[in-house]
Amino acid sequence: MKLHHMAMVCSSIERADRFYEGILGLKKIKSGTLNRTFGEQLFDISQECEMILYGNEDFRIEVFVTVSDTKIKTPYLHLCLEVKDRKSFAKKCEEAGLTVKRIPRGDYLIVFIEDYDGNLFEIKESMTE
Repeated sequence: MKLHHMAMVCSSIERADRFYEGILGLKKIKSGTLNRTFGEQLFDISQECEMILYGNEDFRIEVFVTVSDTKIKTPYLHLCLEVKDRKSFAKKCEEAGLTVKRIPRGDYLIVFIEDYDGNLFEIKESMTE
């Protein structure tokens, strides 16, 4: 298993750029918008926000730019893990009593696992051995 990416929350694009590009020296790889419907499906939050992916050849951070809400505790934070067989891994998690979310997005299926304490893990299938 290997860590694919992690997600963080930031209050503005300017602050995100200043820290992730300016301080950490990561490159802005892509950006886009997480719409309300998809945000609700993935994170149970009906709120649109900007997403920016920063990284280098070894490391990536997905940043959700949103105004923080004291009633919402770390809404977008998750770790994304690569596994050899995502289907078997998800089945193993379900058998262990964990919540598994499968959200279709076009021709692709996004899979999230919620651990026993409510922490979120996005699961991707490894493309390499």
